[in-house]
Amino acid sequence: MNSNRRSCLLGAALGTAFVLGLAGNAMADGEYYGGGLKGGYDVPPPPPSDRGLYFKAYVGQANPDVGNIWTEAYDTNTFSVFHKDIKSSPLYGLGIGYKRNHWLRFDLTGEYRGDAVFLGQDRAPNAGSDTGLQTNEYTADIRSWLGLANAYWDICTWHGFTPYVGAGIGFATFTVDGLKDVNVPVNGVAFGATNTSTNFAWAIHAGVAYDVTDRFVVDLAYRYADLGDAKSGVVTAYDGTDQYSGLHIRDITSNDLLLGVRYKLHREQPVMYAVK
Repeated sequence: MNSNRRSCLLGAALGTAFVLGLAGNAMADGEYYGGGLKGGYDVPPPPPSDRGLYFKAYVGQANPDVGNIWTEAYDTNTFSVFHKDIKSSPLYGLGIGYKRNHWLRFDLTGEYRGDAVFLGQDRAPNAGSDTGLQTNEYTADIRSWLGLANAYWDICTWHGFTPYVGAGIGFATFTVDGLKDVNVPVNGVAFGATNTSTNFAWAIHAGVAYDVTDRFVVDLAYRYADLGDAKSGVVTAYDGTDQYSGLHIRDITSNDLLLGVRYKLHREQPVMYAVK
């Protein structure tokens, strides 16, 4: 046997041994696809990779509460506030987020909180009126926007359900429009100009999400939001004289109910797991 033939046989033997070695390694390694090891080995797999961007959309109901109301007249007379309320309204929001791992995620959200009716009533002694009282009945339309940067802790996942808690900070914008101040005892009425104000806002969240598919999630949540203050423009009487700089609606908070969906741009990827 010449040297060239011996070299070819030796090369073929080494190549065969190399291929068989790779095949043996492949059989010894399992691949985790979410349902177990492909190789049939009963070894606990590592957690699947679950990080990436997602989009969200939600609707809900805003249930605001007012801490107090105020005008300059409160500094010169003893007013009693009998009613202060912003009625419930629908809200609509969109957001984009990033899931860092199986328990931590972040998102930015922006929402329109719909048109809501404000109602307020106060009273103060007034010797100049026939009844000896001065009363004011306020009505106005309020529109608001809320933008938040949020962080969430996904506590655990059980049969597709994931309870979570979270917190956010951002801003709230209020527009007070069509304010009307009616003073019945003195037969007076005044109107407030439209005004928009923006405040620091913060919120806390609690909810539960359900994985419909590996990319599509349904989310039901409660949120408490502190939204700051709203204010009307200058209030002018029916005869054109300015009465006061505006009605202040202070310390607005809201208990919100939210129903939303999330769509993940990523899919859980198989994780290679070597069996020793």
